[in-house]
Amino acid sequence: MLAADLIINKILQNKDLNIVKTNGLEGKHFQNREPEFNYIMDHYRQYGNVPDPIVLLSHFPEFDLIQVNESDDFLVNKIFEEYGFTKFTEMLPQLNQKLKEDSRVAYEYLKVEMETTLKPRVMTKGHDIIEDAIERYEAYLDKQKLEANATISTGFPELDEIFNGWEYGEELVTIVARTNNGKSWILMKFLTEAWKQGKRVGVYSGEMSHIKLGYRFDALFGEISNRALVRGNPLPNNRNYKEYIDSLKGSPGCFKIYTQDDFGGRPTVQQIANYVEKDKLDIVGIDQLSLMEDGRAKKNDQTRMRLAHIAEDLFLLSSEYKIPVLALAQANRAGINKDDSSDAPGLENIKESDDIAHNSSKCIGMRQVNGTLILDIIKNREGKVGDKLRYEWDIDVGHFNYLPAADDAVSSETRETVVKHNKTTMEAAISNHPF
Repeated sequence: MLAADLIINKILQNKDLNIVKTNGLEGKHFQNREPEFNYIMDHYRQYGNVPDPIVLLSHFPEFDLIQVNESDDFLVNKIFEEYGFTKFTEMLPQLNQKLKEDSRVAYEYLKVEMETTLKPRVMTKGHDIIEDAIERYEAYLDKQKLEANATISTGFPELDEIFNGWEYGEELVTIVARTNNGKSWILMKFLTEAWKQGKRVGVYSGEMSHIKLGYRFDALFGEISNRALVRGNPLPNNRNYKEYIDSLKGSPGCFKIYTQDDFGGRPTVQQIANYVEKDKLDIVGIDQLSLMEDGRAKKNDQTRMRLAHIAEDLFLLSSEYKIPVLALAQANRAGINKDDSSDAPGLENIKESDDIAHNSSKCIGMRQVNGTLILDIIKNREGKVGDKLRYEWDIDVGHFNYLPAADDAVSSETRETVVKHNKTTMEAAISNHPF
């Protein structure tokens, strides 16, 4: 007899739903007995009690009533085992198809399914806000010990004042922009600033080669003309590129670039996680979400569902490895057609999937207009939204000059120091790496 029959009989026998409530059992776990289970639950919700066995039989005369003496633990383990076997059988055709196409993709698909679909979700006792208060105090002390290392600076003092930097864990930051607005540059700016803080950085580039992405690093870190590097022209101001390259040797931390060639195609989140573990990364950038593979996609899944899975898995990656993940998302057509030069895309403009915003801890709408960069804070899990920051942006050498405005949400002290910061940051970097 299946576990579903045994558990329903025990519920009727004890007139108690405790086995359901304490173990997170749902109708889907009862498979062939889901109608009977749902009837019991509906009856309980409507009348406040478990129906008598004779009442259930009046609706389901084929159901067998028996005496059940097994423990709850045994029955729960058995029903999860049977549910897992059924789900595994259902996914075999999809797994076989992936095996025919690419064994690596099939492995990633199986690994994700084992963690998400097949792994039983066991109920725990939860957390008591009073009894567990000491844990919050200990976390507070840990935060004090970390001091400046409690977050990773964005590289923009005024943005740090709003966000307090990037958090370690449970931090998926999505940057939304239209095509050709320079969002890859902004991602590299954030990551370069993390590297300058001694962090181990990794970035997946779905389209750009590691050489071209490296040139952007050189512009952002060394104020070297990206245009000259890409075209092979002499550098302005008689800069010596070889001396600069030599100066980078022995720098602390690491800055890894991964392209589709490193994965044999578009990577899954699990493949990104493999590099996080292998290279001991402190922060990861994804350029961009639409250029990744959904490791748990099923044959008929639409694009929005695949992107939702990817965003959810990236947030789980951040939580597991305690690192921030910064990802780029494309704005949809409605966002592209906006004419207001001061307006960046909002949450509603994320192309294909609202779930990307749902799974993000922070979202930034970005727009570039006539050499001015606009950053709109459109989601901030731990603060307010609606703040707008503007920068004069020399994209060729990666230089940003903050443009204070009356509605910018930064303190007067920050405004007074920003201009000085923008002028001296690169000078300090250059002095530390003479070339």
